[in-house]
Amino acid sequence: MIQLIRLSRSFQYVAVFFFTGLLGIPAFAENFADGPPDSPVAVVNTWKIINYWSTSCAPCRVEIPELNSLSAALAPANVQVLGVNFDDESIEVTRRSARRMKIQFPNLTMAEVEAFGLTAPSVLPTTYILSPENVVMAKLVGLQTRDSLMLALADLGVNL
Repeated sequence: MIQLIRLSRSFQYVAVFFFTGLLGIPAFAENFADGPPDSPVAVVNTWKIINYWSTSCAPCRVEIPELNSLSAALAPANVQVLGVNFDDESIEVTRRSARRMKIQFPNLTMAEVEAFGLTAPSVLPTTYILSPENVVMAKLVGLQTRDSLMLALADLGVNL
């Protein structure tokens, strides 16, 4: 099924593709924004917004503040915002890039991305929404806003 979601005046619509299929569960995500993690980030039994970003992607840089805000706001509602460095750089380079881009949400390692069964998108930015069972429920291609992501979550029946 494909659903069109209205984003804003500048970005009229984005296609949301719904999938089914069980995916693996990673053990943890590393919060590159804050340096080495003190403890693993629990990703089991939570809705997940997984955003692929790159330092060379201008729309990605526009999304970061929106995703930072959502990460803090949605944590009490059992929704996690997680990032993936599309450039597949070393952990050290990804940490520096995340700090430079002011990313405040945890970033997945490539091993964790593989455990979810996600493949690198062909277009950036791309954002996946996974159910608490780690099933990909939506793939959103293009720049997302706080409103567009909240609408996508509501359309999926996530109670916020």
